[in-house]
Amino acid sequence: MAMPHLIIVANEKGGQGKSLAALAVADHAYLHEAPLGVAQVDAQHRLAHALGRNVLTIAPVAKDARRDPAAEARSFTPLYTMIEKAAGRGASVLIDTGANQATRLAHWSGLVDLAEDLAQWKVKTTLIVPYVAEAEGMRQAAQTATLLLDRIPQARLVLVENERDGLFTNLHPASDAAGVHRTMIAPLKAQATTLRMPAIEAGSWRPFEAARCRFVQVAQMPVEKVMTVTGLPRPEAKIVRGDVAGWTATVFEELDRVLPWSKRGGGHG
Repeated sequence: MAMPHLIIVANEKGGQGKSLAALAVADHAYLHEAPLGVAQVDAQHRLAHALGRNVLTIAPVAKDARRDPAAEARSFTPLYTMIEKAAGRGASVLIDTGANQATRLAHWSGLVDLAEDLAQWKVKTTLIVPYVAEAEGMRQAAQTATLLLDRIPQARLVLVENERDGLFTNLHPASDAAGVHRTMIAPLKAQATTLRMPAIEAGSWRPFEAARCRFVQVAQMPVEKVMTVTGLPRPEAKIVRGDVAGWTATVFEELDRVLPWSKRGGGHG
């Protein structure tokens, strides 16, 4: 029986590449024929639309209900059940955590002592935290990682440097972003695996995203279908398909290093 894993993608700040990272993880599992349950702590349904399958949704509770810890805990019970059942059959679970929802997940994890149950079920945990090269995104990434590691201390931390807003090596030393990277991200890197997520041309991916495509679909899509989806003539259709396929290949190679169903990622301690 395969070793079950819990994979959490989180950053309290929106726009950091969480949805891209979660979809890439799901497609990576699909290519490796690894059984994967998918859940989201959010009200949006982008991941469900892209995957074309049911995704367990833990929607935000009403503000008045948050004053009742039992009500908040009950909203997460389906997630607990999903993880427990997946562990029993050797499957993994992916949790895509929306903006401003990581605190909820962390609070619930501490409330039910999820770390103890994960250890009992022999479920290993990987926490994936994407961020772009700007101060607030990195600040929230560090806070999110610290918060969730406090609740699930045995989790393996994976930092994902999303190069959408530029290369991290190009941060000006005197900038606020460089300061946050130096004081908050660098200490975490000492205990983390750091992956690179290259920039993907927004104009290349956007029409496929609007059509609810998956990365693995685009890479294998006939040019005629690309032309239909994007409305582009053949030469430009080939270019955008190549952009997405190239991005996918790079990201999958990075994910090979940390995901449990990959030979390279199987050494999670």
